Amino acid sequence: MQSLNSPLPFPDRLPDGYHYQGEPVKFDPVRHLQLEPPESVLRLDDLGYGPDQIKNCSTDFAVSSAVRLLSDEGVEVMLDVARSLKKYAVNCERIENMVRGGTYQSEFLRDFCMSREVTEFLGEIFKTPVAPHTMPLHLGHLNFAPDDLDRAVDKWHYDTLGLDYVLMLSDPTELQGGDFQYFLGTRDEAQEFSDKGIPIPEERAVSPNFPGAGYAIVLHGNMVVHRTTRLTQRAERITLVNGYVPLNSQVEDVCRFSDLTLVDPHHVLFAEWARHKAWLSVGKLHQLIETIPYTDDRQIITEHLKRAIADIETAIDDINEDKDNASMIHYGD
Repeated sequence: MQSLNSPLPFPDRLPDGYHYQGEPVKFDPVRHLQLEPPESVLRLDDLGYGPDQIKNCSTDFAVSSAVRLLSDEGVEVMLDVARSLKKYAVNCERIENMVRGGTYQSEFLRDFCMSREVTEFLGEIFKTPVAPHTMPLHLGHLNFAPDDLDRAVDKWHYDTLGLDYVLMLSDPTELQGGDFQYFLGTRDEAQEFSDKGIPIPEERAVSPNFPGAGYAIVLHGNMVVHRTTRLTQRAERITLVNGYVPLNSQVEDVCRFSDLTLVDPHHVLFAEWARHKAWLSVGKLHQLIETIPYTDDRQIITEHLKRAIADIETAIDDINEDKDNASMIHYGD
């Protein structure tokens, strides 16, 4: 029996240092969405993953062809929002210009990222029930073109969360370079290439077609290795990444904490990580309440209890661990 968590509402108060900017337009799914499913999808076994790896995942979905999410009007408004948030851009080892925590600063971005219509649409593609990510730092992540054209927009990597999409806000048909690509292979293969100092072969780098702004590629982000190539000509390039969690609380939590300590404000990150892990534990506790066996075997009962609170204990260890040696996982350009 699977235990399904209820989606978490967006926090009803903002972290210190964040405020909503005044916006003239409120998100309206009727006006701003245009949901069109993909023509094709790949499964994890198409990338070379075996049954033992797939069975621990929330879904066997890997990556889609382009799906449409935003209407023309939605693109126009979201571009204005993204441009207004660019002043908050930070950088990291992988990405020169990105905005995190935008849903704490834009109500339009927040409401789009939390949209029930989009969430249900994506659940059909993922083939598992999902909810907007329990950590708002993983909602509405914005990537902007680097100032240094010698840098890739983003290096080869796999995501710090499980399920997400990459949405084009600027028109990709007007760009020279800056191609989103995914690796037709597994994480282990990508690591082997990296360990040998060999670039991922170009013939195994797939560049899906984005027909225009408002289209996205849906990803099993922690299983599909992907990147964005260098721009060969300076241009505005803006993408939005929105994260989701499977509602099945019994699957392994694939979210990574260590990478986030290098980019996110700790007063926000620590609370969000605690909230996320507490939400997972609630699902496991409900499962325990419903299924705990009648037995006098102390070990069986205590193992059920330990599993139910394991996420909380992980959060405590993560938050208290010294992260001075934290590093970001990637495989270079």
